[in-house]
Amino acid sequence: MAMLHLIRNSGFNSSALTQCLDMILPQDSILLIDDGCYNFSHALLLSKLTEQQDITLYFISQHADARAQCPNNKLFIPITLAKVVALLFKHDNSITWS
Repeated sequence: MAMLHLIRNSGFNSSALTQCLDMILPQDSILLIDDGCYNFSHALLLSKLTEQQDITLYFISQHADARAQCPNNKLFIPITLAKVVALLFKHDNSITWS
């Protein structure tokens, strides 16, 4: 069962990212929203994406833009708010980490 993990907080100020990465499975996806967009350069996230290459990572481009964040990594897939609903239905379950 594929899970969508919504990360709302920065891993630099919260343990939500670390907790998520401890629980994530290979077929799961991550969606960075709100202050979660500050995680583009977080070492734990980049390491996890390198070791588990079948994890898909999305971010809401409007949220990243509002925080002046721009990922340097092609593994980060930008989506709009309108596409979040379709992404939720693509997965069996979702969990919000905040």
